[in-house]
Amino acid sequence: LKPDQILKRQEVAQKKKDDFQQLYQDAYEFALPQRQLYGVWEGGSAGTKKMQRVFDSTAINSTQRFANRLQSVVFPPQRKWAKLEAGTDIPFEKRAQAQAIFEAYGDKMFTVLKQSNFDIAIGEFLLDLAVGTAAMMVQPGDDVQQINFIPVPLFLVSYEEGANGQVDNVYRRMRVKGESIQRQWPDAEIPDDLARKIEDKPTDDIELLEATIYDVKRGDYCYHVIHKESKQELVFRRRKSSPWVISLYMKVAGEIYGRGPQITALP
Repeated sequence: LKPDQILKRQEVAQKKKDDFQQLYQDAYEFALPQRQLYGVWEGGSAGTKKMQRVFDSTAINSTQRFANRLQSVVFPPQRKWAKLEAGTDIPFEKRAQAQAIFEAYGDKMFTVLKQSNFDIAIGEFLLDLAVGTAAMMVQPGDDVQQINFIPVPLFLVSYEEGANGQVDNVYRRMRVKGESIQRQWPDAEIPDDLARKIEDKPTDDIELLEATIYDVKRGDYCYHVIHKESKQELVFRRRKSSPWVISLYMKVAGEIYGRGPQITALP
């Protein structure tokens, strides 16, 4: 897809998500006020107080307990919370050998997870899940931290469903300092007009759209980073799998976004 086509698809996806704005805004305002971005992202009022309408901490404390208990049961920090086992398709006489290989892979997997920011990221992810929909991006890291887990506030994310209700295409609005674009995406092709803007004001934020779109014909994913103002594509990559993890607590028929216990608790 061309950049203008992707931007149009994102606008359509955002309009569908806007149907949930009031519902999600109320849930975040009373239960997760510090992750409430409605009216903050657009207005640029970063650093302002977000608890003007909060007069009782019951919802806030309950949401924290929900996330903490879920993490301690399903993803206990610094512990092995999953195990790879040989399936029935493997011949019986080879299962012991296969199991030894799986255990070695499992040990390596959890060694990498312990060295990453997973334990912190999954906590934020589960806080958003209490509202109804949680989003996390999984990206390659560096030599020290081999995987980077990025819990993204739902306010910045919109998506489209594909076959069988699976999330196919994910769009993320983001602001990045101009001088950081090339560092974050070494393969970024920055057009001349944007390059001059960055050279003049390197610390100014640049509005970008990050899009991950499923290619039905090839069966893989196209990853795009687009400069919204000029509608020019800075980054294009092909990926075998989507870097996104989108989880819904509960979904009502006809809706594509989730409803969590915090929405149930709203009057």
